[in-house]
Amino acid sequence: MANPVLPQQSQTRPMTGTGLKAALAVAAGKLSAQLIKVFKIGSGTSLPGKVALKVDADLLQKLGRQVRHKSVAITGTNGKSTTSGLLSSFLENGGFKIANNQLGANMFPGITAALLQKSNLNGNLAVDYAVIEVDEASMPAVSKAIKQDLTLVTNLFRDQLDRYGELDTTAKMIRKGIEQSGGMVALNADDPMVTSIGASLPADRVIYYGVEFVNYPAAIDLDFPVGFPHEVTDCPLCQAPLQYSKILYGHLGHYACPACDFKRPVPWVSADQIDVSATQSRITFRVGEQSVSPVTLQLPGLFNAYNFMAAATAGAWLEVPPERMGDSLQSYHSIFGRAEKKQIHGKNIMILLIKNPVGAAEVLKVVTADPKRRLVILINDNYADGRDISWLWDAPFELLAQMPNPITVSGHRAEDMAVRLRYAGIPAEQIKIQPEVMTALYDAVDQTHADETLYVLPTYTALLQISQALKSR
Repeated sequence: MANPVLPQQSQTRPMTGTGLKAALAVAAGKLSAQLIKVFKIGSGTSLPGKVALKVDADLLQKLGRQVRHKSVAITGTNGKSTTSGLLSSFLENGGFKIANNQLGANMFPGITAALLQKSNLNGNLAVDYAVIEVDEASMPAVSKAIKQDLTLVTNLFRDQLDRYGELDTTAKMIRKGIEQSGGMVALNADDPMVTSIGASLPADRVIYYGVEFVNYPAAIDLDFPVGFPHEVTDCPLCQAPLQYSKILYGHLGHYACPACDFKRPVPWVSADQIDVSATQSRITFRVGEQSVSPVTLQLPGLFNAYNFMAAATAGAWLEVPPERMGDSLQSYHSIFGRAEKKQIHGKNIMILLIKNPVGAAEVLKVVTADPKRRLVILINDNYADGRDISWLWDAPFELLAQMPNPITVSGHRAEDMAVRLRYAGIPAEQIKIQPEVMTALYDAVDQTHADETLYVLPTYTALLQISQALKSR
């Protein structure tokens, strides 16, 4: 494919004032954020935005139009936070000022809160780039408020069916946001549902990224002990069965439709080889025809290698030098809960968010690859988690059947998780139910030996509970 149109970095948008109403809204939002911090009554990722929007409903639009260079929206089911974090680090290492909702509050109020945090009390936002993680269902509303110069779509898997519906419904919401925004689009070539979004767009508006070959060590179990269905089996355009020459994970791979012209597009940014280990990945990739020195990503799992490829694609479009991307990885710190390594009471902890079957499957590969593992699973069903937890039955928890140590389960749906583990073949005496999240975490920490790693698998609101509690220590 032809090289995509690249932005002119020297051009800046004209600065515009926000007015008294917006200044009052920003002040109200900042005051609420300070009160939340002082009284330790929450994470402060969304409420300041809600307060500010009560004062000025157009605040996000007023702040968004002040971004000097470009705004990048990152959406999709899995990987949004890590991808936006990686891209932000690429830009920050180049000396640019970034607005980024780094804690994952990706609905309208959370995005507003992220931008007002970077503005002064007059409502002036002095940032070069906005890198915004956007909830799929929020795409139409957010794209009306902020012009997205580039929209990047990571992948589409079944997730929170009570909010989004099936995959085609989610794709329609994202497509609507893209149409309203009118900017460039970066798509995962290996996901047929994501690729189908680009089918109705002009070719010069779309760039693709993808993976050619993955090398796994023997320690990572690729054979699920139970049937694990692919979530996309038919062509999104004509519904004929897709034919795969290579499957990478879930329904991601190299595919073609035998009944129409739909097939995996040629990626502009491509990983020629990814060597995956239990703790990191070595990625050999190219941009167009230009080969890039291999980089080492200190995050486990193929899913995180895909997140790097997504960030590298956006970075390449923004003309970030490839060598800076590699250098940025040396100082990159995981977004909280996204393969984040911590120490609690001197014990090694790794926190891995789970929220849908395919994402959980990839996380379970990481967990089972470690022979010295302990595990705590924290399942909530609040609105931000998704009320429907039936996805637990589609995730291959059977991979844990050979778990050498007891498994602690907690959260609002701890008992449901315990039942799922029993059906996965784990003896009842090996499952410990502790409904209170922080008690469960600290009990598991106490049981973890110095040479072991405790893997913590929370849903989103359980992750926020952990984050807030650890900050207050």
